[in-house]
Order: sequence, then C-alpha cells, then structure tokens
Amino acid sequence: MKKLIPLIFLPLILACGDNSSKIPNSGNVLENLTFSIDTVRVDPKGEIFDLGFGVHNSALSLDRKTFYFFDIRKAVMYEIDLDRLELLAVYPFSKEGPNSIGFNPPKINSLQNDRFLITSPGITVGVFTKNGQKEKSLKFNFREIEGLGVQEEGLITSRVTLSHDEEQMFALTRISATQTEVRLLVIDPNSKTGKSIELPSMDQVVKFTLLLQQPKRFSSTGENIWLKTLHEKLFITSSVTSDTYLYDYTKDSLVLVEFNHKLVPKKKTGDFERNLFTDEKAFEDAAEKKINQVTFRELIWDDQRKQFFRFAYKPIEDADGNWYQRADVYLFVYDADLVLLGEKYLFELPNVPEFTFFKDGKLWSYVNVEDELGFAVFDFKF
Repeated sequence: MKKLIPLIFLPLILACGDNSSKIPNSGNVLENLTFSIDTVRVDPKGEIFDLGFGVHNSALSLDRKTFYFFDIRKAVMYEIDLDRLELLAVYPFSKEGPNSIGFNPPKINSLQNDRFLITSPGITVGVFTKNGQKEKSLKFNFREIEGLGVQEEGLITSRVTLSHDEEQMFALTRISATQTEVRLLVIDPNSKTGKSIELPSMDQVVKFTLLLQQPKRFSSTGENIWLKTLHEKLFITSSVTSDTYLYDYTKDSLVLVEFNHKLVPKKKTGDFERNLFTDEKAFEDAAEKKINQVTFRELIWDDQRKQFFRFAYKPIEDADGNWYQRADVYLFVYDADLVLLGEKYLFELPNVPEFTFFKDGKLWSYVNVEDELGFAVFDFKF
C-alpha cells in the first residue's frame, strides 16, 4: 500500500505555484520555481531490503514503471512496481559459473524485454535476463578489438553501455591517477572492431583523480563520468565540468556543448603538480583543494516536459571538519537540444538527491526511511 509521510530531511515544504513554460524576463525559467515533496515507502511483502550500500547498483525499467533493486551481498534482484509501490518478485543471480555476474558490485542498465546489461568492473560484461540467465557475453579484451588504437591492457569494463538497437557498445578507457587522458570506445561486438575518440574536456577527470600509495595504506579520491543513451544519441557528462559531449552514433558525429552557468563555475579548477602521492599530508591537502568545489551530476530526462535537468552541489565543511553532512545544491534545466533554460539555488535542500529519475512529470529520488526503501517525489512548478 502506498504510504505518504513528511520528508525527513527537508525543513520546509514550498507552496505550489502555477505550472508555466513561459520564460520570464530574466530568461531563467527556474527563477520562480516552487516545489513540494512527498515521501513514499515500498511495501517489501515480508522481504528485508539491505540498504547498506544504497541503491547505486540498481536499475530502472525503460518505461519508468519498475525499479530493480539489486542486493550486492545476496546477489538478488528485487522487482518493484513503482505505481503500486510494492515488491513483485525476487530473482537470484550467480557470482560464479556459466551465468556469473562476477564478484565486484555490478553496474546494471535496463534493456528491452526485461533484460539487463550487467558490468562487473574488471571482471565481465554481459546481457542477462531478469531470471539471472546470461543471454550474451560482451566480455572483450582491449587487444581483442581491432582498430581501438589505445595502449590499454585487460578487459573493457569501464562505463559500458549499449546503443538503442544493441548493435554498438560504448565504453571508456580506464580512469585512474596513472592515466593521462580519457577516450570514448565505440565497438561493434559482432565484428570485434572499433575505434577510440578523444574527449579532451573529460581529461580533467583524470587530473582530479588523486591516489595515495603507502606500504600499509592505499587511498584515492575519484570523479565520475556518465554515458547515457537517449534518442539514438550518447550523452557524455562528468562530475568535474558542466561540459557535455553529444555523440550521434547513427551519423558518427561528436559535438561538445558548453554552458554559461551564472550560479556556479563551469568546472573544477586547480593546478596539481601530480596526482600520485606517497605523503599523506600532501594527499589530504590536494583532496581538500578540490572537495570544496562544485560537483556536477548526470543529466536527467523528463519525458513529459521534453527537458533535461541536472543537479550540482558544493559540500559545506562543518565545525568538525567534515564535508559530507551538508551541501549547497543547484538545479539546472535544458531543452531537448541542451540549450540552458534556467538555474536555481535550492537553499531548502541540505544535500543533493540520490538516484534520481523522472516519472509522470515528477522527480523521484531514493531515500532511506527508517531502514526501509523509499523515494522522495518532487513536484516542480515553474
């Protein structure tokens, strides 16, 4: 049964205003943004959801009607009806054997017909049914694909995704402090051929990936790059910059889109002489230099408005020197062609929403409600 309760982390619920697509005089469609929030809980039907790792390894169906929560410890997928907010079924997966998804926490992308692209970083890539059966292996070594032109070793498992017709596979070169650049890999799985494309605006991700190596300690601070396929195009975004690459894979055309945001810088800044450290103090100083800067999240498509939304945030240091308790949160909106339409500082939110998606014109975000699986549902009016 659907349960509505006040959102625990929000100190203020804003009044709803009239929904209007008209651009105000300032040219900022979010200038008069108002929103309300409800929190809903999922009926687990007697099952216990292990939320210790959050829901980052979960997936959403292409029609936005089903949420697939993956339990990393049990290697079990829970199928949840988002309209009825209840558990429908439980599907076991294997960490070894012919249907293995690997032992590393998987990255799961929904495909058509209740199928998934599942990537276990450094281990395997494959197409699986929701019953845990491997339908197709996409496990390739860099040397196995002709034409990539990169000096990489090992398996291609970094940020893997597929085209809408599943005929092309997209991935990135490995992102680590030991690399110097980021390249997009475009692969034909059937012919085992491909190519790599330079992404110079994403090289900042490598620069801001810091690594501390000591005899008894290993620590790192990384950044993200997201690959999202939509409308027969591949959108490439990162946490270090608002710059977005748009790759039209039907035309083999790559375009860099840049934005003139007024509320935040367009990217993280800072000159690091190195990003590999053996001295702990030098590593911590470099990490603090980047942590108080703006961090961008991936694009979120609203099928009703035909607009993209995106969050960004700046962590706020508390009295004890902790950075992750609160943050300044910003919201941006773009049209279907990635033209910036508006931006807003959301002073009401103490932190950026997690695992966000639009459903029926409202933004959903994962929340832990007293150790139960729940969602905050944002109703934006502007």
